[in-house]
Amino acid sequence: MAYLRRTKPCQRICSFSLVATIAVAICTPLKAAQPGDEVIGDWRFTSVLDNVEITSIDDAEAKKLLGRIMKIRKEGTQFGDQKCGAPSLEIQRVEPSMYVRREARISAKKLHLPNPVDVVDIGCTHVFLKQRNKAVIFWDGFFFDAKKTR
Repeated sequence: MAYLRRTKPCQRICSFSLVATIAVAICTPLKAAQPGDEVIGDWRFTSVLDNVEITSIDDAEAKKLLGRIMKIRKEGTQFGDQKCGAPSLEIQRVEPSMYVRREARISAKKLHLPNPVDVVDIGCTHVFLKQRNKAVIFWDGFFFDAKKTR
């Protein structure tokens, strides 16, 4: 208080404003990211990695999907004219070779996934998180490398 008495009125107000701003910043809780939120965004398909035995499209059609954007939102997923409802964003940490062998009946070798890998259920498919802003997305029977766009 001795400091405030020796200062000019403007300095007192400025000091009070600074203290109030710091107090609000400390007391305001940060919005924590929810598990699975890292998949929310726009993902550009960059390469075809592998496919399951029975697919919805052929190799040529899969290559035509390269460069296209999958939009994953909390409200739903859109890829071209195909739309899916709100994703569950359920996340699992799995050993990739066992998981891919069990779920897709192929080897995970061509997918170049980290071990363990986080797999996020987005409702209509699954996203394997490789690293920040890089993923493998399963679509129409094919596994695509994807990069998050800004």
